[in-house]
Amino acid sequence: MSAARQVHPDELIVLGDLGSTFTKVACVTRQGLLLSRSVSKTMRQSLARGFTRAREQVLRNVLPPGLPATEVTAIACSSAAGGLRLCVVGKEATLTVQAGRQAASTAGARITSCYATAELLTETAAGFAAAAPDIVLLTGGANQGDKNSIIASAGAICRLAPDLPIIVAGNEEAYPQLQRMLSGRGMVQFVPNVMPQVGTLDAGPAQEAIRSMFAEHVMGRGRYLSASVLSGVVRMPTPSAVLAGACALSDLGDRYPPLRNPVVVDVGGATTDVHAVLDGAATRTVEGDLGLRENADALLGAGCGLGLVSAGDDSLDHAVAHRREHRDYIAGDSAETEIDRRLAGLACTIALERHAGRFRVLTEPDGGVVTKTGHDLRRATSIIATGGIFQHAAHPERIVSAALQTARARRALVSASLTVSADRNYVLWAVGLLASESPAAARRLAEREFTGMKPRCRRD
Repeated sequence: MSAARQVHPDELIVLGDLGSTFTKVACVTRQGLLLSRSVSKTMRQSLARGFTRAREQVLRNVLPPGLPATEVTAIACSSAAGGLRLCVVGKEATLTVQAGRQAASTAGARITSCYATAELLTETAAGFAAAAPDIVLLTGGANQGDKNSIIASAGAICRLAPDLPIIVAGNEEAYPQLQRMLSGRGMVQFVPNVMPQVGTLDAGPAQEAIRSMFAEHVMGRGRYLSASVLSGVVRMPTPSAVLAGACALSDLGDRYPPLRNPVVVDVGGATTDVHAVLDGAATRTVEGDLGLRENADALLGAGCGLGLVSAGDDSLDHAVAHRREHRDYIAGDSAETEIDRRLAGLACTIALERHAGRFRVLTEPDGGVVTKTGHDLRRATSIIATGGIFQHAAHPERIVSAALQTARARRALVSASLTVSADRNYVLWAVGLLASESPAAARRLAEREFTGMKPRCRRD
């Protein structure tokens, strides 16, 4: 992609994605033509400087001589907060803390600290902050049971971390008092009790709240960006931009049938996200423990826990530890490239399973009852792989096709026949971001970039 000089600044838009590992910048015209792209390492402690450099690079051969890059409209999305770090608080370790842990882990969170009420009451602010949580999941007490522990825990959180987002999922009889206690906090969400009765787990609402709060309030607005001058440039978290991109593709479905009900798998350095638009209804899951770099060890642990990876592979353990410590590592030989492919396939498989769910049979006195978890992806018409690994890998469609086969063999609700394609120019996020500025330009960019893709692998 190249462009001659003399393009007027009013005709251009710079789109940026501040990723946990890399910052991507694209320059497009207001007619939806992609002119240039740039990828650079994310400068965590200086996001604004890294973005400015990348913006200047993509505009270098586009603007007339002498015009500064600041003359061009710039909008961005961000996932620079990395994976989700969660603190679980409950009445005691054996019941509500464990219920909270289960809800958090299956929501894609990385649990960095856990407290029973008694432990939290004696904790110091420095000790609490050492785990650097993004969100607190506050549980405690079955409904119609003890209210005092969750109220005491809420008071301790107000003392230890007055600005931290909280999801309340405990004894619902305490909610009126808790709402008064927490009314001055910016981000508090109340959901049904994760353990409404002793021995009963209702994790779904808490899981949805964890994912939603992470995507909307932490990624792009939290750990690394809140004090940045880019706070006015960032329009949305990256998962929201990719979901908007998936919706733009679905809107093309009348003319391009494979795009009618698309599923997008976005594999990144810190998270793996699945976006689906089925018959006009959009769903999204953001898995904060599945990443190829920052959360590579959590990804491997999840794979081992599901039996998808054999534990005790020293070579894989070493490779994962290296990627965890060196987020900007780029595979330098065929062996390292193969490890990246294995990790990407593992991330796709787990993320698809979590999003799609499965049928389960519950045994009751009068017979079995079939229930469904997750989102049914059997109506999907295509799956599109996006992320740096798919931009650079040879035959990236094979990674996703194998993941689909594995997920289906494990009874995930995914289609037996899907057109599989890769986002070769890694611009689906840009399509979604552009839609917030110019829907018509976003549609044209989507048509140019995705309707010309030939499916390289079809699984029947």
